[in-house]
This record gives sequence, C-alpha cells and structure tokens, in this order.
Amino acid sequence: MEKITKSRDTIVKEVGDKGLVTLQISQHNKFDSDDDRMMNGAFVYTFKHGKQVHLLDHKVGTSTLVGLPVRKDSENLVIDSQLNLDKVVARELLSDYKFGLKHDRSLQHSQGFIPVKDKYKKNEKGGFDFYEVNMKEYSTVVFGAESDTPIHAIKDDKTALWYVDMLEKRCAFGFLTDEKGKEIENHILKIKSLLNDASNESQSNGTTEAAKSTSHYLMFNFKNV
Repeated sequence: MEKITKSRDTIVKEVGDKGLVTLQISQHNKFDSDDDRMMNGAFVYTFKHGKQVHLLDHKVGTSTLVGLPVRKDSENLVIDSQLNLDKVVARELLSDYKFGLKHDRSLQHSQGFIPVKDKYKKNEKGGFDFYEVNMKEYSTVVFGAESDTPIHAIKDDKTALWYVDMLEKRCAFGFLTDEKGKEIENHILKIKSLLNDASNESQSNGTTEAAKSTSHYLMFNFKNV
C-alpha cells in the first residue's frame, strides 16, 4: 500500500507561548469513515525509531514544515510538537491554535503513514485494521477529511447529501478566508443543483430514485477546501 493520510477528530491539549503544542492525533481501535482502524500498538515502533515532521496540509516542502516532535506517546497517540517560531508560517499557526483554543474550536490534524507489510488485514466491516504503520508526518489541517483520496466523485443522492453536510460543517467551523468561503458555497450550490436536476428527471421518467435517473456527477478536491 502507498502512503495513506487519515484524519479524525483530534484534541489540542495545550498551547504554549514558546510554540510547544500538545496534540492527540488519533485514537486506537476506533473505526473511521472508511471502516479502517488503527489498532493498539500500531505506532510503537515508528514513534521510537521514526523521524516525523509537522507539516501543513501534508504538503512537503520548506514552506510547509512548521515543527518537529519533541515527545511522542504511542499509547495515547499524543505528540508534543515544537513549532519553529523563527518562521512566519509557524507563528501564524501558533496564533490560530491559541485563537481556536480560546473559542473552544480545535484545529484538526491528520497523519500520513505507510502500512507495514503483513501488519494489516481486512476487518469485519470491509476496511483495514492496521497493526503496525510507518508514520512519516503529521499535519495541521483546517478541517480534517476522513478519506485519503483527494478527488471525490458525487454520483448519487446519498453521497451528495453527505458532502453537503460536510461542507456546511466546514463553513461552521470557521478559520475561512472570504475567497475560500465563497468556493465552498459554490460547491454546495453545484451539488444541490445536481440533486434538483436528478429529482426533476426522475419525476418526468416516473422513477423514485434520483440517483438512478441521471448520469451527471461532480468532481472536486475536497481536501483543499
């Protein structure tokens, strides 16, 4: 398997003035939206021997390298991350952490890892249980998307409604520029327009399932919104 990114509801436990941020990046034995689970002990080896970095949005480069882990707790999946406050991007990120903590809105986090061969298997829900992974990086993301696939196609009404809900939650979360807010609103309008088109077509055809009445679909990069 190639590198996978996984996001879950995460907890910012503490933010220090010197740029030390304590993060819980994941949970053990919990199913995510892909029906995958990170099993207890999956990070033990890589936390002991690996050299992870703290990035923004999983983008590899000097401009998005914001810090390094100074303590890693593989049992609770907690990382003490030291931000490099000599960089403007890290100082701005620290400000966002503080602002979010003040208003009880945690920034989200996602880890990028490679499953270790023969250390994962299918589970009862059809996803994968990961027993050992090689974690490469953890990223601050404004809003964590569960899927590791950046491009999503909306082909039925159920999926469309799910994306509308996710995008609306993204708007409610905050930390949006006007440009990004308008972009998300446009995505929502496009999806709803597709649903209306499908519904009208199903009525004219005498069918009850809007998803079966249209071959239209919408593709967009969900992780970047």
